[in-house]
Amino acid sequence: MSKTCPNCGVNSPDNAKFCIECAHSLEDVPINKEEKPPQKKEESEGSVALGCAIMIVIVAIVIVAVGFLFLGWGGNNGNPDAITITFGDVYAFESKGSNGNTYYNYYVNGYFDKMPSDVDKYMIKTKYCDSSGKELTSTSDRLSKFKNDVGKQYASLISTYQTPNFINVDHVCVQIIKDNKTVQEFNSTVNMNKMTSIPNSSNSTNTSK
Repeated sequence: MSKTCPNCGVNSPDNAKFCIECAHSLEDVPINKEEKPPQKKEESEGSVALGCAIMIVIVAIVIVAVGFLFLGWGGNNGNPDAITITFGDVYAFESKGSNGNTYYNYYVNGYFDKMPSDVDKYMIKTKYCDSSGKELTSTSDRLSKFKNDVGKQYASLISTYQTPNFINVDHVCVQIIKDNKTVQEFNSTVNMNKMTSIPNSSNSTNTSK
């Protein structure tokens, strides 16, 4: 701040009693009030634009965060990775029918730990394969059939197959299918120890579909 000399117009410090130029008395001269120079229009518009850009970025980040949190991106919303199956008993055994004939039974049991939210769009296919991986037979069902079994402590019957002709199953491959494409696979060996007797492979019949 400063004082302007009424005699010569020169500015002196605000605590000066006399003008530094002409020595005129400044006792009764008021102190000048400094004002900030007006902001240029271009600078003002630039600041507003920058503020808007920052706000848009913040809003976009918030939207993405909310999407991950509530829509389950990378989580459980139609994501095939959200489907998990833990196998229980996977075994084969033989039984006698009321007609006295022998039947060979194959069972696949498992626990469903997670399901996608759009479960109605999925199918589940169980392939019964030999040791070389060749499909001998298979069963299919809608995945939604098991949606109420998620998290239960007992295993669900994923697939069962009965045939009068022995098939030498080595393992099963449970496929999760959406839009006619396999999006996940789960494999398990078959316990043949529950089979009373295993026919000669030369007498067995391939019953693949």
